[in-house]
Amino acid sequence: MGISTAPYEYQACMEKIFGDLDFVVVYLDDILVYSSSEKTHLKHLGIVFKRLKKYDVTLNGKKCHILRESVDYLGFTLTSEGIHPQQTKIQAIQQIAVPETRKELRRFLGMINYYRDMVPNKTKLCQPLNRFTSAKVPFEWLSSDTEAFHAVQKAFAQAILLAFPDFEQRFHVYADASGKQIGGIIMQRNQILACYSQSLNKHQVNYTTMELEILSIVEILREHRTMLLGFPVVVHTDRKNLIYPTETSACESSARSFSSRKTKSKLQLAEEVFSTTDEPDCVMHGPVLREHQERDAMIQRIETSCLKGNNNPDYQLLPLLGCTLVAYQKRVIVPDSLRDDLINWYHLSLSHPGSERQYKTMRQVLYWPGMEAAINKETKNCLVCKKAKVHGGKQDYGLLPPRTLKTVNPFDSVHVDLIGPYEEGYYGITMVDHATPWLEVGIQPDKISLTTAESFDREWLCRYPRPVKVIHDQGTEFTGEEFQEMLRSYGIQSKPITSKNPQANAICERVHLEILSVIRFYDGIDWKKTIHYAAFAVRASYHSILNASPGQLLFGQDMITRQLYNANWSYLSKRRFDAILADNDRENSKRLEHFYNAGDHVMLRAPKQFRAKLHTVAHGPFLIRAVHDNGTVTIDKGKRPDA
Repeated sequence: MGISTAPYEYQACMEKIFGDLDFVVVYLDDILVYSSSEKTHLKHLGIVFKRLKKYDVTLNGKKCHILRESVDYLGFTLTSEGIHPQQTKIQAIQQIAVPETRKELRRFLGMINYYRDMVPNKTKLCQPLNRFTSAKVPFEWLSSDTEAFHAVQKAFAQAILLAFPDFEQRFHVYADASGKQIGGIIMQRNQILACYSQSLNKHQVNYTTMELEILSIVEILREHRTMLLGFPVVVHTDRKNLIYPTETSACESSARSFSSRKTKSKLQLAEEVFSTTDEPDCVMHGPVLREHQERDAMIQRIETSCLKGNNNPDYQLLPLLGCTLVAYQKRVIVPDSLRDDLINWYHLSLSHPGSERQYKTMRQVLYWPGMEAAINKETKNCLVCKKAKVHGGKQDYGLLPPRTLKTVNPFDSVHVDLIGPYEEGYYGITMVDHATPWLEVGIQPDKISLTTAESFDREWLCRYPRPVKVIHDQGTEFTGEEFQEMLRSYGIQSKPITSKNPQANAICERVHLEILSVIRFYDGIDWKKTIHYAAFAVRASYHSILNASPGQLLFGQDMITRQLYNANWSYLSKRRFDAILADNDRENSKRLEHFYNAGDHVMLRAPKQFRAKLHTVAHGPFLIRAVHDNGTVTIDKGKRPDA
């Protein structure tokens, strides 16, 4: 064979040997065998060795790696979770010096282009440098170019982990366009498979908005044609007119051109508005649920039985979401064909809740056998959750006093707190109703008392019934004259918690954890937008103590399906009280029983978050002035026996 065609001939021979084995990938003399378990892997290796022997192909034992959980292959590291750039290659990119010539810059851009699928917004990052690739532009390097160069290096050091495609599942393509570039990502089950971005040329910058949206879809499908060809694909766009064309004939022509050039996949266009509650897959729309139920033979038999009137009373025909749906114990029966999509839809809509909270939220309106196990499996494999969630145990709060049952009414007590500052020095204000617990959030530019008073007035008092009391910490934003005067003017009691004791405002602290988790999920997006998605997730999600979501308690219906819910407030108060007693017993079991008396001297432990590593963990001793019924004591910090 000729020298120029030798690689092609060699690759063709290897494809002939292994082309029918879906667990083997071959690139010239590199053979990769992958399996789901060690037992299966040994079986696959046996098949591969037999093929090699049959075709008289010899392996170099020194270069073989057997039974590895990760392997470096063609510049990438492959693991059970996905694929990411080989560490040595990334280190090499980090060590490249600032280019001094056009040739050195081109070499650098060519090297990083190999990993373009793993860096979102790669084109935008490289745009300042790309101008020098043209010989018509003088190579006059500026300090801003050095900053852009280092930004590119940093981005590649943080290249994302790409999941492997599952050809049994639909592919989701998210495409978008701006005046300078187009781009998008390909996803399955909340995991990114590939990123794409491209600059517009001098002709494309003159395209209309609709034409650019079409172009972004066409180019991402073309770039990843080998992966998508022949498989179901859902394209998500924020342009309704791509689905219902109403613009000029030029736009319609572009749409027809796109239609004639699209891959031979089962392609579906879906509108994507950037909102966690309107996932374009539309799996929670009544007609979609109804369509899938009609395809399921078992559900159809149940429906026939219901219509004849001789059905099991546990089964009903339920009017919901504009359709009549087959239900079990007033929960919609979900056919097998829709279960994975519904799990993913809820997981995204509720901003990546934990498996238990997602299960209990879905269980209120949906049903299928094995739902909990299916949700656990899907959420456990969510890479976004693995990266963004903080895992840690709960703190011990010490010996808790006995509690008495109190009736809790909606809007009687409101907890308020601030989080931040974050980008641009802005703060978030969180307000939680003690009974429901309904959440409102707001954004404010600082934490002074006047600003906080205005935010609370605007975001809560102008929307909901006037509370009896407001619980807050002792920060000056709440104890300041403006905030206190605002409360007095409305006749609202101010209830500050003890200083340096955030656990006393535990409702807000828990909400803050939820909000921060959601903000991490939307990494790179302005937190002032995503904080509202976090608020929706809290409002629509199941609350374990109340056995309902805040939205159900406040509105009397589910926030997604609008299924009616009747709140029994006396039962909810008792349920909340039982949970408090259980918490008390659990916490007190960790502590030695001890009774404090006025006149005793005690050491005061410094909270961990307020002390340095090498500082003492306690101060004192201090004199106890009074012991209160709620388990707290008043100490005199000015009186120490050793003073």
